[in-house]
Amino acid sequence: MAEGERFPWPGGARAAVSLSFDDARASQIETGLPILNRHGVRATFYLSPRNAEFHDHLPGWRQARQQGHEMGNHTLNHPCSGNFLWSRNRALEDYTVDRMTAEFRDADAAIADALGVTPTTFAYPCGQTNIGRGETLQSYI
Repeated sequence: MAEGERFPWPGGARAAVSLSFDDARASQIETGLPILNRHGVRATFYLSPRNAEFHDHLPGWRQARQQGHEMGNHTLNHPCSGNFLWSRNRALEDYTVDRMTAEFRDADAAIADALGVTPTTFAYPCGQTNIGRGETLQSYI
């Protein structure tokens, strides 16, 4: 498009909204999905396949995919800063680029195996984009 040219939204629409949810929470399947479907709204769900709630609700995630919701990658183990007590055993400060790459690759494979679709989008766990600490701190983007 040329500079200053307006985007031609489909059907004369003036804008769009993108809804996304992460962590594969049970409430997303049990409460959120029926509401979205009732209103004909599709969303992106960023899944962490090692989350127990993902496995406990696998039929619901399969149904969500079949209904046209997007399944995205949110890493296999959801690493986060070691500043959070719950994340100390998978602290991003202890990660390397190779370990983070394995998180993406293994999550894609697990989601594809469980849901029959390979994610094409990704959401940063905890919104964090760095690994390592001190002199080894680096972006994994």
